Amino acid sequence: MIRINCLHKTFGNNRVLRGVDLQVNRGEVVVILGPSGSGKSTLLRCINYLETFEQGNVFIEGKAIGRITAGGHSREMPQNELNAMRQEVGMVFQSFNLYPHMTVLQNITLAPISLRGMKKEEAEQQALELLRKVGLEEKANARPSSLSGGQKQRVAIARALAMKPKVMLFDEPTSALDPETVGEVLQVMRNLAQEGMTMIIVTHEMGFARDVADKVVVMDGGVILEEGAPSTIFTNPSHPRTQTFLSQVLQANDPKPVTSSISDRRHS
Repeated sequence: MIRINCLHKTFGNNRVLRGVDLQVNRGEVVVILGPSGSGKSTLLRCINYLETFEQGNVFIEGKAIGRITAGGHSREMPQNELNAMRQEVGMVFQSFNLYPHMTVLQNITLAPISLRGMKKEEAEQQALELLRKVGLEEKANARPSSLSGGQKQRVAIARALAMKPKVMLFDEPTSALDPETVGEVLQVMRNLAQEGMTMIIVTHEMGFARDVADKVVVMDGGVILEEGAPSTIFTNPSHPRTQTFLSQVLQANDPKPVTSSISDRRHS
C-alpha cells in the first residue's frame, strides 16, 4: 500500500529524515515509536506530502506522491493530481482542527460534499453512520466547543473516514487528551484495525502498540533503528538505543516490570 524509498528531509541545517525506507502492506497496522525529535511526525506528514522532501520517493499503491523522481530528474506533481491522491489518505492530528463555527455534522460532511461531489443527504447519512461508529451519534448537532477532547478526536476520526480513505495516518492522536478520554479514542482505533484499515500511527501508547500493531518501527535521529513484530521489539530489541528508549518510556508507566522484563528476556 505504501512504499518509502531513501527519504530525506531537512529544515534549514537540521536533517530530520536521513534516508528512510519503509513498506506498509494493505490492511497492516504500523506503529512508529521513538523519542521526541526523531522524525516520526515529519515522516508521517511526508506520506501525504504535507511536508515536502528533498530526496527519495513515497509511493501509494505504486504511484509516487508529491515529488516524482525518474531517470535522474525530479519534478513536482501537478496540484490537481496531488489533491486527488491526498483524498485517499486520511490524517488525524494531535490538535483536532475542527471548524468551531460548524456543527459536528457539518464538519464531517464538508469534505465529501465539496471534494467528492457527494449529495448533501447522502453525506449526512454517511456522517450519522460514522458518528454511530465512534459512539457520538447524539452529538451530530453539537458545536465542537461543547465536546470533550476525546469526543473532538473521535469526530476528527469520523471526519477523516468520511472521505473513504485507503490509508489512515494518526499523529499522536491521544497526546493532547486527558488520561480519562484516551481509552475511548484508542478503542475506535482498535475497531478500525479489526476492520482491516491500513494505518500508520505515531504514538507513545505502548500498550496499544503492543496489542494492535502488526509491525513496530523505532526511529531516532531521522533514521529507522529497527522494525519488527511487537513481540520482538518489546521483548528483545536489538539496537542499544531502542533498548534505552523502551526502558525509559515503559519504566515511566510501570516501574517494576519494565527494566527487568526487557533485560531478563534479552539475556534469557
